[in-house]
Amino acid sequence: MTTMELPTRAETGLTAASVMDRVRTYASGLPAYAPEIERLGRIPGDVLDGLKATGLLRAALPPHLGGVEMTAPEITRAVDLLAEGDASVAWCAAVALNAALAVVSLPAEVFTELFPHPDLITATVLPPAGRTVRRDGGYLLSGRWTYGSGITHADRVMAGFQTPEGAPRIAVFDAVHVRVLDTWNTTGLRGTGSHDFEVADLFVPERHTFALAPSGTRQEPLHLRADNLALKMAGLPLGIGRSALNAAKEILAPRRSALPWPGVPADLAHAESLIGAADAYVYSTLENAWAAQAAGLAPERGTAALARRFAHRACREAVQVLYDAVGSAAVYTERTPLDRCLRDLITAGRHVASSEKILDGVGDLRLGGAPASPHL
Repeated sequence: MTTMELPTRAETGLTAASVMDRVRTYASGLPAYAPEIERLGRIPGDVLDGLKATGLLRAALPPHLGGVEMTAPEITRAVDLLAEGDASVAWCAAVALNAALAVVSLPAEVFTELFPHPDLITATVLPPAGRTVRRDGGYLLSGRWTYGSGITHADRVMAGFQTPEGAPRIAVFDAVHVRVLDTWNTTGLRGTGSHDFEVADLFVPERHTFALAPSGTRQEPLHLRADNLALKMAGLPLGIGRSALNAAKEILAPRRSALPWPGVPADLAHAESLIGAADAYVYSTLENAWAAQAAGLAPERGTAALARRFAHRACREAVQVLYDAVGSAAVYTERTPLDRCLRDLITAGRHVASSEKILDGVGDLRLGGAPASPHL
């Protein structure tokens, strides 16, 4: 893959617009690598270099740390564009952006110690699956974590653990210390390499750990709020859906005058309307929420989660319609992305932030309940 020059921490020329331009250029070349990414079960080094060169991995960091501070709608659109090229790259990029969570709690000098370059890739698993014992100045950390997206190519790891006192914290450490377990044999998103991983008696200085406080307890910048960082995952189904739609058009257009069964053009249009409706719902919701927060107002809880869940459901339905419309050609995974798109959407939709449980939580919220889920 031909890559752009990797920006430095001090580069001042990066803007939200220039990052988006780089992402568009980079994403346009991803479809050629998608079959290889799935076969390997990880993202190749040259593709990772290209991702770093876009500047997207610094999109939520403050300028004094080399960041760009893109808005939640902008970051979501960038993830969307990546997913149109390859869903696994988009997923890993979205997870890597979570490194910005550490900025809120760690002093700037500690953050730069851990992340000497803002384009390092982070694998993040926040549930406190690790256990620790106290040692002078820190902890001895042991444990096994699941769904370690990007762990096979990560530079850094952020992993949740329980302190001896029972309070959960997040440890940040070099990925060379983990033992990766080959567990990611899945329906879709195979290229994310989201294997289990473990560490045993790893010393982590206390200054390299932080408490992930509930959203809203600090007056952090909008770009660094944990709830805003979570919004970007809505871009995944939209980009995957658009990839499938483009592929179906390319396959069906030469056969337009001799389609073997009626209704195929209507199916194509129906799929396009589903993806378009999801796109409009997601981005109007994000723009409204961002504007409300910028004005010092609290956006309605659960609205973005509903839009994200709807996008997964609508795009999955659209891709299934397109798969059926294309017919037998859809099963050839090296010739069309339709099969991979459908499997990637099925797998992505199992994530707790996009699953059917979202509907229960938001419904309860609308009826006067107070669900504790952080994904609402």
